[in-house]
Amino acid sequence: MASQVVPLQSQEIEYLQTDQSALSREIALKTGQQIPKKRATVQLFNEKDEEVNSIVDLTIIMIGIMSGSFTFGYAITYLTPSFDTVFDQIDLKGTKNEEQGLFSAILPIGCIVGAVSSHFLMQVLTRNQTLLVADICGMLSILSLVPIREMILAFRFMYGVCNGISCIVMPIYIKELCPQKYYERFSVMAGFLIGIGVLMAYIMGLGYLNSDLRGPNTYWWQLMFALPPAVFFFRQLIVTVIYQMDSPISLLEKGLQIQAKNVVEKLYTKQSVEQAFLKAQVRVQYNEEHKEGLASIFSEKHRTTVAIGCMLMFIYTWCGIFAVFSYSQQFFASMVEDDLTMNTIFSLILGISQQLPAYVSKFFYGKWGKRTLLIFGLIFIICCQIIVIGLSYSEDKAAVIIKFVVLCLFAFVYALTISPICWSMTPEINSSEGTYFCIISVFVWQLFMLYVFPFMLEGMSMTGSFILFTILTFLCLIFSYFFVKETKGLNHREIDVLYGKGE
Repeated sequence: MASQVVPLQSQEIEYLQTDQSALSREIALKTGQQIPKKRATVQLFNEKDEEVNSIVDLTIIMIGIMSGSFTFGYAITYLTPSFDTVFDQIDLKGTKNEEQGLFSAILPIGCIVGAVSSHFLMQVLTRNQTLLVADICGMLSILSLVPIREMILAFRFMYGVCNGISCIVMPIYIKELCPQKYYERFSVMAGFLIGIGVLMAYIMGLGYLNSDLRGPNTYWWQLMFALPPAVFFFRQLIVTVIYQMDSPISLLEKGLQIQAKNVVEKLYTKQSVEQAFLKAQVRVQYNEEHKEGLASIFSEKHRTTVAIGCMLMFIYTWCGIFAVFSYSQQFFASMVEDDLTMNTIFSLILGISQQLPAYVSKFFYGKWGKRTLLIFGLIFIICCQIIVIGLSYSEDKAAVIIKFVVLCLFAFVYALTISPICWSMTPEINSSEGTYFCIISVFVWQLFMLYVFPFMLEGMSMTGSFILFTILTFLCLIFSYFFVKETKGLNHREIDVLYGKGE
């Protein structure tokens, strides 16, 4: 969770048909370079790292764009500690479990709508304009503070629409705007912000320890609900109003060359402007020459990698820890005999556990490949699941403590392996269209999980639920062992060859 990154534009531009590209010829003439006979990389000959005018300004812009990662993480957990207080203030139209399932599921429904609509929005709007549409939906979610059931549902749905659009747009925006030399550090920061969002929701949940902030006449839940709209407002204030940013590539695609040049001049030093602008032009030309439709993901060429991506998104949601995060208060209630203080402390510690890998992941990823870490993570998680199942038959206090420690280890390894690999390997092995499909699939898995898990806890108990999670994780382990291949040290062309998609 803490290391989640969602880079949609996965295929690095490694080749360009320069013998057929008038733009490439023009670039070569301008820079005094020879035109190769067949192919050239997208990097200009004798290219130097571009220097920015201000690393501080660049950091503020990048964090501003990626602040949607914070709200994505916050959305996972902010509702669970608020259920009881919210339900005390509205008229329910079903059982508590039914209403919990509905209130939880309405968010991923919005995410699906937002993710699907983003494909069409980006065809007619620039990246920042698309993000503006998302943030308008997000700011409208402030109306979910009205203590009326239908209002909360409607504008929680709008929050989901915002998250769905943001999850698609943010990584593309960052990849197109950020200088290459800084890209890796900022893409990692996106995962860090997701973890901070999860942790922030748990920290704010500490307010419910005060009995004055619980019940039918309190406001604390409204304060928790108001945080995401505030973040969306400040994102637009920073990115659109103060810095007037946009992706130069998307501006060029819309024929807005002057505006694209202005953005480049704001970011880069005078010595780097020309090179950065030419690279943006080359990228646009490449995108036009290598465009594939959504139908291509069902072809034999892409079928295997899309299946792997969907499997990764499935296990990201259905190994069990996502359900624990989403319903932590309800999940821990049976473990601590409805002790609210212990329940809240357990939730907070679990949130800290999933945040810790953000500080140590670079040491692991520098030594081992993604496939190795994925297999290790799945095996470790299966061991944790089996221990949780075994301890669930005992109500002894020592068993409860051990079970909680195991869940924290589960969360730590999940955030170290499954979560970041899910979001990094999927775009690494898939085309943009394939990754787009896989990201939509994760919202479908989340929708199903968030709706059915309260009924699973009621009908199957923790033991039965984790037996199901263990079976699903084991099946994904078998699938991963036979179909997922190691990509460490390979460029995108070599990865395509590895999966039979290139020569």
